[in-house]
Order: sequence, then C-alpha cells, then structure tokens
Amino acid sequence: MIDKSVFMDSDDKFLELVAYVKASEYRKEIIRFLLYDLKTPKEIGDRIDVRTNHISNILADLRRQDLVICATPNVRKGRLYKLTEKGYRVAKFMNFDSD
Repeated sequence: MIDKSVFMDSDDKFLELVAYVKASEYRKEIIRFLLYDLKTPKEIGDRIDVRTNHISNILADLRRQDLVICATPNVRKGRLYKLTEKGYRVAKFMNFDSD
C-alpha cells in the first residue's frame, strides 16, 4: 500500500491535478498509457479508440497542466510524449502502476 501523504503538496495543488485527471476518462487513459513508455498521439489514439486530432488537444491540455511533455518537440510528425515528474506522481497516486 502506498502512503499517499508523501504525494501531498502543502497548497493542495496536487489534489487539484488528481481531480483534473479523474474528471475525464480520456485523460485517465492517457496518463495510464504513458506511465511506462513514450508514445505518439497516434499510438495513444489507437489504444483508446479516439481520433488523433482529439488526442492532440488532450495532450495540449495535459501539457498546460505540466502533466506530460513532448520529448521530441523539433519533430513535426510522430512526436513522442511522456509523463512529467508531476504526471508520474499523479499516476502513482491513482494506483495506475498496479493495473
């Protein structure tokens, strides 16, 4: 069992991020899918059965929240995304590593 108290920020911003991810099945699936590997928007879309343009919009939202980062920003097509440290902490808090 994970001691979730170690994930708490003093200003509760962390819990707001958890709530933000939990509010959308797509965000949850993307965070879960990126937990252990870099993925392209197409790979993510194929996995959760969502069009790539919609995945790109969700990834942009997750980037604004500092939950994911583009690992290959200079690549025009086939960009790879990964979780930030904050995104990884959210995934661990939500027990995505036990799936």
